This record gives sequence, structure tokens and C-alpha cells, in this order.
Amino acid sequence: MRLMYFGADLPWPELLTEGFRRRNTWLLKSFNDSGYFDEVINVRKTTFINFFKQLLSRQQTKDHKDLYFTHFFPGTLLKGFISRMDFVINKLFIKVQGFDHFNDDENIIFCYWPAGFEQAMELRLKGRYFFDTDHNIIDDENLQPAKKEKQTKILLEAGEHCEFVISSARSMLDWYHNHGFDNTYFMRNGISPENFRNVKAMEQDFPAPIIGYIGTISRWIDYEVLKFLLKENPSWNFMIYGKEYKNKVSEELGRLPNCHFMGPLNPENVPSAIKSFTAGINLYRKEPWLDVDSMKLYEYLAAGTPVVSLKYHDHLEKDFNGQLFLADNAKEMNGILHDIIDGKLQQKDTAQFLEKNSWKQRVKEFYEDIIRT
Repeated sequence: MRLMYFGADLPWPELLTEGFRRRNTWLLKSFNDSGYFDEVINVRKTTFINFFKQLLSRQQTKDHKDLYFTHFFPGTLLKGFISRMDFVINKLFIKVQGFDHFNDDENIIFCYWPAGFEQAMELRLKGRYFFDTDHNIIDDENLQPAKKEKQTKILLEAGEHCEFVISSARSMLDWYHNHGFDNTYFMRNGISPENFRNVKAMEQDFPAPIIGYIGTISRWIDYEVLKFLLKENPSWNFMIYGKEYKNKVSEELGRLPNCHFMGPLNPENVPSAIKSFTAGINLYRKEPWLDVDSMKLYEYLAAGTPVVSLKYHDHLEKDFNGQLFLADNAKEMNGILHDIIDGKLQQKDTAQFLEKNSWKQRVKEFYEDIIRT
């Protein structure tokens, strides 16, 4: 059985060098490591010029394989006979890349996000289709209204074409249920606990206590809570790691002397950075569509760092088996952080929780629940 994966961020050589950051790449790696499939192929759509560059410099190995395809004619001509010719040429070059008999009904076609699904549909592969939205990608306020109609169309098409629609957000699956679909599968995010073992804390240029955040600096964050914490605790240093996404909030908060925007971290440095935190915080706002299964929470726990989170959705206590310190507002979060710094609260043992919620376990459950049945 072969798994064709659409929607990874990078080719295998770059992933192995730069590390695995997001759900899509961790799933690709975990599928590949699982041993459940004869081959796991990272399918990459690319430009016409880059296609031939990749063809001439392929770095395929026994364990890591990329398959490239492209359009050989301008997009405006991809209709009727020209479209069929484009498809035939791609099939030829798939064979040139060493993938014989790739079009099989037993193939698992795993599509991450709408772009991954659309690319899979372009290749018209036979097989069992699965579509992973990750989180709620239809009600997210970052989705421009002009694009929502197209996004809706793709999501509905994926629901009709795929054996299962997968998400880590209950609100996304509820959206599908409300549109008449029952073929949904709840797959939460996970962690690779082994990456956090025997790791030393990163040396920081600022004295403790250090309150840390790792993640995208996006509109999802309640910046009023962060501002409150910063102003109430001028002797604490707040280390904020991540890139900005559709906002310039760091320009304002960065003027405060105890707020340090450090930019994005390389994946290999995430464990040591978190281990340097006195506490890790999560500041997502409470919105019906913002019930994301935040990977940072797993990472904080894996590093053995106390985790303080706003109660941004109602399932956090159950989902994380009581491992998080939850706050309803800024004042409560401030009090919890003071108790951690004063030694009144300590992080529970997380080993059993992490093993049950590893990426390895997520793929195992998906295989046993869906693929093998």
C-alpha cells in the first residue's frame, strides 16, 4: 500500500535539514516512520523550470521520496485536449522519476489543506482520498470575505470526494455536519516526546523569571492580556518567539522593556528554548471557531515547563487531562504565574500523557480506525 501525501511545506531534503514545524510535516514524517505503508511519497507541484531542475538533481533515498509534477502548458490553455495532453505528459514524467504502477485503487491519497486537495485532483489519482483541514479554515477571521466563497466550494467538494474529512478542531467538523456530512474524523495534534529528552535549557540574555511564548504572532492572540501581564510584572522577562502574521503588534509591545520579540526559532532549538522558561503561556482568544489544538501546549508539556493558558475553548481540561493551568482572564493568569514563580504550583508528571498523545500514536489510531478497517 502506497501513501501519496499532498500539502507538505517542503521537499524531503529540506525538511530533514530545516526540521518539522507544523502538523502537515509531522504527519508526513509519522506516516513515513510508521511502517504501515510500502512507500510514502511527498508529492510536490512546482513551476515548469523548477520541475526540470528537480528532475536533474533528484535526491531520492530508500526512506524519503519526492514526486514532482507541473503544468507543461500555460494555465489559460488547460482545457479539453490540452488539459488531457498535460495529464499524459505528467504521467510519463512520473514514470521517469521511478514511480511505476503508481495509480492504484489501494493508494492512500492524503491531502492537507485545500491546496493539497486541489493538487491531488489535478493528477486524477486512483485511491482512497482523505482531506485534512488542520483547524477551522472557514470561519477563521484571517480568511478574507472575497475568498470565503471559493474556500466553501473546495471544502464541500472535498467532503463529497473524500472518504473522510479530518480536523483537529471540533468546530470545523461541526461545520461539515451542518452541511450534511457524516464522514468526519477527529485527529488532534501531537508531539514527539523523544525530541525533548536530554536537552539542556538555552542560555538567555535576560534574568529569570522568564515567561515564554512560542508560536505565530497572529490576530488569534489576546494582546490585552499580554499587555496586562507585561505592565503588572516589570521585573519579569517575556520572551516571544515566532513570526508576525497579518499584524504589527510587536511595534507597540516591543517598546516595553520587559517584552522581547525574538523572531522565529529553528525547530531544533524549540526544546532548549522552552526549557529555559519559568512558565510557558498561551493567549488565544475565546472564539467559537478558535478551538485549535495548539501544538505549543504539547511542546511546553514535553519540556517539563509549567503551562498557563487562557481557557479559550471548553474542552481544554479534558483534552489535556488536567495538565494545564487554566485562566479565564488576565487577572487569573497573573495569579497563577505568581504561584508558579513562588513555588506554590508545579507541573505534573506528563510522561504518560505525552506517550498517549504522540504523533506516532495519532498515526497508529488513524491507521487502525480508518485504513485497516
